[in-house]
Amino acid sequence: MNITNHRIVTFFKEHPNLDAETIFLRFIDIMENLQDNMNNTMNNTMVVDILDKLKQMNTKIDSVSSSVNKITQDTQDQFTLKMTELKKDYIAEMNMVLTCNVSDKIAPLLKEQNEALFHKTNAMIKEVIPNNESLVTKGIENMVKGFQANVNKETQDLLSKTIDRETFGKYMGEFNQQISGVMSHSQNLLNEAISRSGEKLENKISNIQEISTNSNHNTVSLHNSVGDLLKKFENSSAKGKMSENLIINIMESLYPAAQIESVGQTKETGDIILVRSHKPKILIENKLWNRSVVQAEVVKFIRDVETQNCCGVFLSQGGKITTKENFEINIHNGNVLVYVHDVNNDPDKIKLAVDIVDHLKCKLDEFSTVGDVDNISKEMLDNINMEYQNFMMSKTSLIKITKEFNKKLLKQIDEIKLPVLDDYLSSKYAFSSNKFVCEYCNFVGKNQQSKSAHLRGCGERKRIMAEKGGGKEQVIVCDT
Repeated sequence: MNITNHRIVTFFKEHPNLDAETIFLRFIDIMENLQDNMNNTMNNTMVVDILDKLKQMNTKIDSVSSSVNKITQDTQDQFTLKMTELKKDYIAEMNMVLTCNVSDKIAPLLKEQNEALFHKTNAMIKEVIPNNESLVTKGIENMVKGFQANVNKETQDLLSKTIDRETFGKYMGEFNQQISGVMSHSQNLLNEAISRSGEKLENKISNIQEISTNSNHNTVSLHNSVGDLLKKFENSSAKGKMSENLIINIMESLYPAAQIESVGQTKETGDIILVRSHKPKILIENKLWNRSVVQAEVVKFIRDVETQNCCGVFLSQGGKITTKENFEINIHNGNVLVYVHDVNNDPDKIKLAVDIVDHLKCKLDEFSTVGDVDNISKEMLDNINMEYQNFMMSKTSLIKITKEFNKKLLKQIDEIKLPVLDDYLSSKYAFSSNKFVCEYCNFVGKNQQSKSAHLRGCGERKRIMAEKGGGKEQVIVCDT
């Protein structure tokens, strides 16, 4: 079988490690399993289940999107709140510092408050900003460093002057302006992060929805295709054709140099013809039935073999063959016929059947070509068989007649007697026959058993016994 479909050829070229036959067999197994196990109710349930799962997935995606937006907004609000609290605490502490009128005490207090502010700010950034937002964290940290430098510079300027309410108010005004800038810029960075996250999430959701839509479409398409294929399997001719194609593929792998023809549509040719060099031509009959193959199909197979004058292999894929044993071998008109049960597309069983045909046919051909052996026609062989049957009947009849004649002859010989002469001579001489003489009727037996048998039925003895009163007498004969 040649495959010319561009898509199939391209696929196996791109995946040279895959075996085409194995892939096709796996697909056929899947189709057979689907044929046995899947019905319309299961198909509809499967499709509905897939659609429900897709809906659940979309719901979960929307939930994740809402959760991400909420987390980002909460982060932004928490950052603003923390910065506001730090600002409020710093201003309160600075007002406390201002109450100290000694300048040499104000300087260390200002430095201490500034260091505390910067330390709390860095800790707050690490606490509030998620770890996965490294760009936002780095941007805010850079702003805080700039803010720290400006605050330190303003603090040095403040300490170099006389500290009063005016100078301190100016200092706090600069501080408010700078910290407001930091908060504003941080808000912008967080908004940009939210925007980027939203865009990424929307892209992911769009991709997932597109994949879901394609999967839904492919599932429905596959469902329809499988349904169409299963409908074809309901047709016995389609099932038979599929099985024949599979057998052809198996035989092509077993005999790559052979000529394998699908002849199922041709009358009196079987299903497949196997032709090989220097090997017998084989007609293959393939049956995919759920019950035993009937005798009529066997008769048709033999007729096809006679018509094609070749050997034959009868394969029953899923059952027995009526009147035939598994791997039964018949010789018909010099051709070898093999019958195989429960093949189930097993390459080993098919090869074994073909090997049997090859070896037996070779031996039959050798016998037929021996020079000193005369060929006998079928007509002459039938006549010889008829003569032999008549001979056996005549022989049996003669044996029966001979036995009956011998029995009658022996009986007549036994009837030849000279009782008067026996009586006379017995008084003068001792005869062995005297031992077995019946005392009632003078019957002479051959032996003791013969005499005993006679006494049990002797009429004279019965008469005498009846005259004596009907008593039952036991007769004991002793040898003398």
